[in-house]
Amino acid sequence: MKTKSLILGLAALPLMSMLGCASSTSQISETKALPVQQVLDFVDPFIGTGGHGHTFPGALVPFGMVQLSPDNPSKGWDWTSGYHYSDNILLGFSHTHLSGTGVGDMLDVLVMPFRGDYQARAKDDKGRIFTTYGHDKESASPGYYSLYLPEEQVQAELTASTRTGVHRYRFDGEQDAKLLFDLGYAQNYDKPVVTFLRVEDKYTLTGYRLSTGWAKNQPIYFVAKFDAPFSHQLLNDLQAVKGDQLQAEKGKIVLNFGKPAKAIEAKVALSYTSIAGAKANLEAETAQLGFEQVKQQAAQAWANQLGKFQVEDADKTNKTKFYTALYHAFVAPQVFHDVDGAFFGADGAVHKDKHYGRYSLFSLWDTFRALHPLLTLSNPEKVDDMVKSMLGFYDETGLLPTWDLMSNETDVMIGYHAVPVIVDAYLKGLTSADPEHIMAAIKASAMQDRFGIDLYRQYGYIPSELEVEAVSKTLEYAFDDWAIAQMAKALDKHDDYQLFSQRAQSYRTLFDASTGFMRGKNKQGQWVSPFNPTYVEHRNTDYTEANAWQYSFFVPHDVPGMIELFGGESPFVAKLDELFSTSSKMQGDVSPDISGLIGQYAHGNEPVHHVAYLYAFTADKHKGEARIKEIRDTMYLAQPDGLAGNDDLGQMSAWYVFSAMGFYPLNPVGGEYVLGTPQFEQATLSLANGHQLSVKKEGEGSVQSVWLNGEKLVSPILTHQQILQGGELRFVMAPRS
Repeated sequence: MKTKSLILGLAALPLMSMLGCASSTSQISETKALPVQQVLDFVDPFIGTGGHGHTFPGALVPFGMVQLSPDNPSKGWDWTSGYHYSDNILLGFSHTHLSGTGVGDMLDVLVMPFRGDYQARAKDDKGRIFTTYGHDKESASPGYYSLYLPEEQVQAELTASTRTGVHRYRFDGEQDAKLLFDLGYAQNYDKPVVTFLRVEDKYTLTGYRLSTGWAKNQPIYFVAKFDAPFSHQLLNDLQAVKGDQLQAEKGKIVLNFGKPAKAIEAKVALSYTSIAGAKANLEAETAQLGFEQVKQQAAQAWANQLGKFQVEDADKTNKTKFYTALYHAFVAPQVFHDVDGAFFGADGAVHKDKHYGRYSLFSLWDTFRALHPLLTLSNPEKVDDMVKSMLGFYDETGLLPTWDLMSNETDVMIGYHAVPVIVDAYLKGLTSADPEHIMAAIKASAMQDRFGIDLYRQYGYIPSELEVEAVSKTLEYAFDDWAIAQMAKALDKHDDYQLFSQRAQSYRTLFDASTGFMRGKNKQGQWVSPFNPTYVEHRNTDYTEANAWQYSFFVPHDVPGMIELFGGESPFVAKLDELFSTSSKMQGDVSPDISGLIGQYAHGNEPVHHVAYLYAFTADKHKGEARIKEIRDTMYLAQPDGLAGNDDLGQMSAWYVFSAMGFYPLNPVGGEYVLGTPQFEQATLSLANGHQLSVKKEGEGSVQSVWLNGEKLVSPILTHQQILQGGELRFVMAPRS
């Protein structure tokens, strides 16, 4: 593996043509980027592509609609991004990928460069041609990917704008240069329903693909423009078809470029609304640009985005971990609207709203915890569009999204966690959405009668025999209800504030003081027996992808109340200590999501991400600092298998970003960050308001004191407003005796 250095001198290239957004509220950041060599060279896109990370190494821009990346044949769960570093078999390069998810989908519009007779080529058990490669001929950097295919004698290079993937293929040898476009591909995750291909002229191919998978109703349209003429052969699966257009379940086309004298460049623009939309996207973003220009613009977009964070430290490995975590944090949510503002809605219709740009891909069970709070600092100009995208989803379906995949509700995880994201944005003053609209939407999610929410209202908790994952759901609904209460308070809605504040205390009903765990109750109010806090049965017990150890500390909205339940500070700290020090052994059907274990703490999954910061509310703050350092050092490595678990659209990475900076949104609503321990000698965040916050570390060891602009902080809390004011946050460290 190697990451390829990028060329300096990008600052003069315009970004607007590439990143153009229909929304008047979404503006390109003016934050000056660090020099490319100081930022992009510390990003390794291969981190997380091995192990259980589920990331991909291909080309994209921040929050881009296109993720152009190589695909391997799936060998199981660890291939959900389409790629796994352990593999060396290539099926081609597709234009859409999911980063770090636990379920697979996407992989739309596959392009495979090849030589020889397509019909005579060896194929796998799904009828797909393939070739092999080696990592020694593979490289990647932000916005760029390159791979040499020795059997095809072709150098493949990929880059991207927001809505267009750009390919460059250098063919050697004597055989004709060919490209396969396969729309029937990816049936492992995303079954094609109908595909369409049309050769418009000898330089232009258009088409669409309607598929069903995790996203049940996903249309995607494309236009491909080439800088060299081609002849073609259409295929209905493996059967050759005459003519210039084809509608079939598994449509394919082989483009033959003969023996080109130069590299072939292809621009493939996407749209979720129409072929006309794809054409307009291409025209607006890349029609007048060559491969090198698009590549340079992509690099500059990443330099602008990542350069908001400036790290001064001699440890290159930690800087690589940090900047790569930032890179992964800015993959999603992604732009979902065309350049004219049109988008595919959650009701299956095409809409256009001039007041905002539509985003999709909200993995909210994961990302409400740290990713969305990070975006309120790094990209506040995008938060309004994201909030209005979720409200648009509510307008189209009657409910806010739970896990929005290309305007499809997947209902794959628990909670109604669009609520804390929207409320946090409102309380921070980052959305112009009508507060009454917000209140109606968040109450609709909380008052629905699915997923045990009706039982939760009836009993004050969810009885275990009546609903699966009853404990986890009760705890997460209680947190979301606390967020609703804060919105009601801000709007002076007394009755709603009282109702949802009371519901937010539901966590108390499931705490068993005799065991020190949150555990299930039946509808008679009796504890469920037998009880084993280390028992797991994936998505089929009282806990979601976890056990009692991993969920018993999920009360981010009322830490003092939780400490009281445990019997006070001393027994609470003892229980936290035991979480990290007890055996990691579990019983039952242990989900692979439960990974990154320190005792029963499982950093590879989200429910515990705030737990190390709970020590900050006790006299044993140093224990939390030690655990934060241990997690940073052991759960994040600068290598392909360097993530302890699925990156989950940037949540795992966002944890690292905050924890390296020295603070974390334990309660991700309302703008309070709990102090931890910084990793770097100095890290500076350039804010959208023109201010800068520099975090400095003096010495090593435990935190002795923390100073903000010369004043000593006596609370473990740093507020959002304090961050926005900028200045210097100084951690004075001292070795423990």
